[in-house]
Amino acid sequence: MFNLTDRHDQQLFMQQYQSAQQHDPQIKVAIAVFYMIILTMILAQSGLFWWKKKHKRSYELVTLLGLWIVPAVISFHMRYWRFLSVWGIYSGMTLYMLSLCSVGRMERSTPRRVYKWFSSIYMLSVGLGVVGYILMAMLGFLEAGGVGPQLRASLPSLHSLCISLLWYGLYFGVLGRDCAEVAADRMASLIGMQRQMAVSVRSCGVCGEDLQDFGAVMSAREVAAGGTSEGSGQGTVQLGCKHCFHPDCIRGWTIVGKKDTCPTCLEKVDMRKIFAGRPWETRNLTWIQMLDSIRYLIVWNPVLLLALHFFLHFFGIDKFSKHRGDKEALMIMTNGTFYDDVLHANATALNVTQTFL
Repeated sequence: MFNLTDRHDQQLFMQQYQSAQQHDPQIKVAIAVFYMIILTMILAQSGLFWWKKKHKRSYELVTLLGLWIVPAVISFHMRYWRFLSVWGIYSGMTLYMLSLCSVGRMERSTPRRVYKWFSSIYMLSVGLGVVGYILMAMLGFLEAGGVGPQLRASLPSLHSLCISLLWYGLYFGVLGRDCAEVAADRMASLIGMQRQMAVSVRSCGVCGEDLQDFGAVMSAREVAAGGTSEGSGQGTVQLGCKHCFHPDCIRGWTIVGKKDTCPTCLEKVDMRKIFAGRPWETRNLTWIQMLDSIRYLIVWNPVLLLALHFFLHFFGIDKFSKHRGDKEALMIMTNGTFYDDVLHANATALNVTQTFL
């Protein structure tokens, strides 16, 4: 580590540094690779944006497949068996729900079952994320205020728990939201404009089962709020056309139909309040952008880094990263601060390149 205190020493070092650059190709290669990585990231972002704009459906399906598979492959390689166990249970249940949406003749109870599953996943993911965030904030306050030796010894495990809760909440929240969209599109394409006629006025117009609490009828606004009638776990919902349904059945129908029509008479009704009850569907721009960022970090970022790694290894550029002494020669400090912005950038480039390779 150098400590340059006068102008003469600084000029002398700059001459030595420039001479070293001319005779040692490792510095030039490391800096070139660093800027190549930056350029690749920019071009990849542009390409993904163009793909999403021109062929949104294929982009979303490929991203969903990567979001589902890439973390499992990485976890298997790193031997994260706990995550693989949770991932396996979730995948099995979700694939079963998707299979229900893909049969030739869909059962009437399918929309309700699909809604309950994805709604439960959403609520659980939100709960895990909030708990993880609160615990992490509490640990931050405890560390800032000073902690005892016993608590300090357990801090690494507590931090690991907080990160795990945040990860499970974010990952399965995003994956569940995307799978719900696939299930909705699949059911909508299967059911089409098929009429779902009820057997009687006391039967649900979707599943055909009896409305056990017909006397306590809720409006669409109460359905959106997640209410149920007193004395019954299911309750009864009446649309503007006067047809009645179970709350979860009509929520499931909004997933299927995606249109303002009654599932019994196909009359035009106001379903907007019930649409608001689908928590994974939001038009909040900030939330959507955050979800897109999570998808990019989980799916496309590892793919790009892996492709760059194989590219550099194929051309033998990784052989230049064997010597690590040059990194300290580039990190020049003057009274605890960086001496020159250019040297700082070059040092960062070499450090990132060596870590990447």
